[in-house]
Amino acid sequence: MSLHDKEEIRQVFEETYAENVRTRNLDGYGDMYTEDALWMAPDVDDRCGRADIIEGFAQSIATQDIDPIFTADEIEVMDDLGYVMGISVATIYPHDGSPAKQVKFRALWLMKKDAGIWKIDRQIWNKKPL
Repeated sequence: MSLHDKEEIRQVFEETYAENVRTRNLDGYGDMYTEDALWMAPDVDDRCGRADIIEGFAQSIATQDIDPIFTADEIEVMDDLGYVMGISVATIYPHDGSPAKQVKFRALWLMKKDAGIWKIDRQIWNKKPL
């Protein structure tokens, strides 16, 4: 188990993902996933593969901006596979002018090293009370 690998996974979880969501970066968002990744967001159909995941993300930001803060609680690495589990508290800014709200999620991501880069292979999250 490499501390370097754990740090790279933490960076994807806490920094890269949040930045791509915050900036609405569709290409950057898609680049974080393996080619056949599975995206299991709450209250919507699952998405499989980068193009489908990008479409799902685009739909989720079509009517709102999201400013998330991610905190990793647990990271494990086993060769070229790993996982990260943590919490996200996000502020949602609806485009219709209604008040901003905060939501909390518990996330579990299975990670896979792809050409030397840690990518999200399976991702699931659910809503939690604040």
